[in-house]
Amino acid sequence: MLFPPLHNSDAGEPLVPASSKSTVHSSEIASLKAENERQLLIIEALWRIVKEKLHLDDQELVRQITLVDMEDGRLDGRKPVTPPKPCPKCGRALAKHRPRCLFCGEPIAADPFQR
Repeated sequence: MLFPPLHNSDAGEPLVPASSKSTVHSSEIASLKAENERQLLIIEALWRIVKEKLHLDDQELVRQITLVDMEDGRLDGRKPVTPPKPCPKCGRALAKHRPRCLFCGEPIAADPFQR
């Protein structure tokens, strides 16, 4: 073979030298860490506002976190995946994060906490 293949025959992905993949993954990890830190700052700021305005304490936050965590019956630090809901008009399973039912077109209210 004169020239190496342009794609990994198993995965159909472009061939990238291992050192480049490592750099890409490191960059993605750094980006995810930065985004996580930004979200933690926002969450802490929001909790401070709620705590001050509603005169709550940190124990209430811990209690609520535990209640949400236990929705699947396990205290494991994870929110359970939201099962598909039925369309209020046709009753068929709704696709997640869609503004309308795929079957009948019924508008669906967004659920910001759906996973």
